[in-house]
Amino acid sequence: MSTEGGRVIGGRYRLVERIGSGGMGTVWRAVDALVDREVALKEPRLPGDPHGEERRRAYARLRREARAAARVEHPAAVAVHDVVVEDDELPWIVMELIRGESLHEVLGRGALSPAESARIGLALVGALAAAHAKGIVHRDVKPANVLLGPHGRVVLTDFGIARIQGEESLTASGEFVGSLEFVAPERMSGPGSGPASDLWSLGALLYTAVEGRSPFRRTSLESTLAAVLAAQPPKPERAGELSPLIEALLRRDPHERPTAAEVATALGEVAEAPPWRQEPARPAFEDEARSADEG
Repeated sequence: MSTEGGRVIGGRYRLVERIGSGGMGTVWRAVDALVDREVALKEPRLPGDPHGEERRRAYARLRREARAAARVEHPAAVAVHDVVVEDDELPWIVMELIRGESLHEVLGRGALSPAESARIGLALVGALAAAHAKGIVHRDVKPANVLLGPHGRVVLTDFGIARIQGEESLTASGEFVGSLEFVAPERMSGPGSGPASDLWSLGALLYTAVEGRSPFRRTSLESTLAAVLAAQPPKPERAGELSPLIEALLRRDPHERPTAAEVATALGEVAEAPPWRQEPARPAFEDEARSADEG
């Protein structure tokens, strides 16, 4: 389906310019003529035969993205305003417009400090905790899905492959959705997605933010998958006080990872820490790790 700036969606949303593109669609900046407000519209891009099973699953994912995002109430979760179904029966998702860059774009210019990485992580773990409380697992936490807006705002976007507890799986047998280098190992082999899987992804994101490189990216999909499943990530060199938290989040057993509340406590201490502080209070998971090393 082709679109051009100037097209009006749903009788009220006038497309202005294309501002992003991904596997599931194109994001447009648009104007809501009813209230004279700029918004972001996600235009569906669905693969395969219009009457085929692949198209049915993709269509269901788009509807689920809107439902999932609309149910998460948190300043760091993108707000969904509306869903418009056009004549071709494809749902356009109307969201708040976040002016800024993605974390992926920012990291293209260099790594971040531990304090700034912790500030971003603190917002994200809040959004994830709010999603988990609603039974929603995001499943695609990565720098490209984090927007950094004005006044220090951090926003988690793209709930397109989120899993809602109690609903049927929309992934076919043998089909994988997500960004491999940020996906928890249990999603490849084991019990599947849960809140701890999102926290693993957050750990990989924090590692990438402070080190400037992903801990698991390799030269091919096969070698990246092998790294996620079995490789020990290199010890962070620039993470400072974030190192114990990152290492705890990347534990392979999801039951051994810290909870969202523990993650928020640790991130809050690093984000707010004055540069002269020498001995921060250690979260419980750090003490456990030290005892295990000594034992």
